[in-house]
Parts: sequence; C-alpha cells; structure tokens
Amino acid sequence: MTEGSLLDAKDLKRHYRIGGGPFRPAVTLRAVDGVSISLEPGRTLAVVGESGCGKSTLARMVTMIEQPTEGSLRIDGTEVTTADAATLKNLRPVVQMVFQNPYGSLNPRKKVGSILEEPLVINTDLDAERRQAAGRDMMAKVGLRPEHYARYPHMFSGGQRQRIAIARALMLHPKIVVADEPVSALDVSIRAQVLNLLMDLQDELKLAYLFISHDLSVVRHIADEVMVMYLGRPAEQGSKETIFERPRHPYTKALLASTPSVDPNARSQRMVVRGELPSPINPPSGCAFHRRCPFATAECAARRPELRLVDGRLVACHYAESVD
Repeated sequence: MTEGSLLDAKDLKRHYRIGGGPFRPAVTLRAVDGVSISLEPGRTLAVVGESGCGKSTLARMVTMIEQPTEGSLRIDGTEVTTADAATLKNLRPVVQMVFQNPYGSLNPRKKVGSILEEPLVINTDLDAERRQAAGRDMMAKVGLRPEHYARYPHMFSGGQRQRIAIARALMLHPKIVVADEPVSALDVSIRAQVLNLLMDLQDELKLAYLFISHDLSVVRHIADEVMVMYLGRPAEQGSKETIFERPRHPYTKALLASTPSVDPNARSQRMVVRGELPSPINPPSGCAFHRRCPFATAECAARRPELRLVDGRLVACHYAESVD
C-alpha cells in the first residue's frame, strides 16, 4: 500500500457472466478490466467517461457493495478481496457513498432526524439522546436549520435533499466518500453550492473523495487527480492540471472538446468522435477506441496499448506523443 494512502487498488477487475443455456453460450461482460488507483486523505480523484465505461461499477467495488473478480483492493490498510464477513462489516463505515438522485436515495416515510440517526442505530451502541445530538450537529455542518430535523424529505428542494444525503454519509465519520454523480440531478444554480459544501467538508474533516462524473466542468472545479475511463479501462490518468491543459489521449481530447465553452478558439478546435461506445461484451480488438479515433492506424486495431508515462501522466495510446 502506498504510504499515506487510504485506498489502493491494483489491476482491479469486475466481470459478469451473462446468459448461458441450451441455445446460447454464456458471455463475459468486462465492466471494469484493470484499474489501479490510490487515494490520500484530503484529496479528490475524479473518474470520468461516458455512460457504460465502468465508473459506477468501480464505485460499487470501492464501497464493498460488490467484490472484485480479480486484483487487489486495500482500504485503510486492509485487503478487501480476502477479508472475512466480520472484517468487511468493520470496514464499511470507513467508506460511505453519496448517490446521484437525492429524490430516490432518501426514504420518503422517515423524517430527516431518523434518516440521519439510522447509520448510528445499525453500527453503534449510542443511546437515543447521543444519536440525536450527533444528527443535529451533522445537520448544522451541511447548512440545514434545526427545525428541519422533524420534516420529511418531500418538504425539501433537490439541493437540500442532497445536503441531507451528504450528512447521512458522514454520520459514521468515514475516511473515504464515494460521490456518484452527486450534482447531476440538481439545477445548475444549485450545483456550485453543493460542490463548495463538499470541498469545505473535505478541508474540515480531511476526507478523501472518489468523485464519479461525466461532467468535466464539475471535475475541473473539485478534482485533484483525474482518471478518464473507456470501456472498463483507464485511457488517461494524472493531475487535473496536466490532463486539462494538454490531454494526450484522443478520447480525453474529445471529452474536453465536447464541454460547452464561450471561447470561440476552443469551439473551433473541437474534435468529433465517430460512432457509439462499443459493447463491453464484445469489445474491439487492439485499442478499444480505435474505431472511433481520428488518429487510428492498423497498429491500433492489432495491439492494445498499455498505460505508460507520457508528459507527466499515464496514457494508453500508441501515439500519445503526437496527439496535440
């Protein structure tokens, strides 16, 4: 495990067997097919890519909802892949999750106070008075008023509901928070408020964030490190500044070019990506991106590029040096 890191994943994979029967053979869906990441306290790693690239599957493995098929996953010094049930139970409070939809992730039949206290009921032996005190304290941290404690979720706006969801995720004092598209369901005017709240809480509590997103304007605001995924594998990995200033993978370049911009020069340099995302059940040979890439050659179709260090970041492209 890297010194000082809370999370270390090495060549992490999650495959699913689909189908199988008298008339159709089973096939393998490679949702995540070789991801290595590390995460330190107070830092944010953003994982970006199109729908179906494996971002949410990676989040489910990190939160221990699903077990990896292969690879190593160490959380707070403990190897998850070989841990027994008791160890996993003790480890789960270390990693908590904020879900995408604040309208679907809160129980509509419970008041906010009960929602916040529920993790303490399940995981601690605190009495009712101490649970309520902890819940009210956390509610204040996320900017909600004392009278909100006795209200139901339907009485709140989307931004307020996401604040409640963030408070619930922090009730067990986790070290790692996995945020799966936490602002994509919110009005644009509210997104910055929630992102700023997340950043303030990170500074105060030294949280590590694994931030899942398809919105690069959001990632630019909150991330320290960025991993761009394509069809279950990293395409490019490095610091936010390195990747945003000079992307070296054609897919990263295309994602950045698709972000709306008021700069006419940026609009004129847009790169168009052809076709649809291939199926992870039947991925293309060689580089998974080659059928959509404007720079692809015969070598790209024949040989899969491995991650290598180019210009201060890791990139899986045969021609990374010439992408500009």
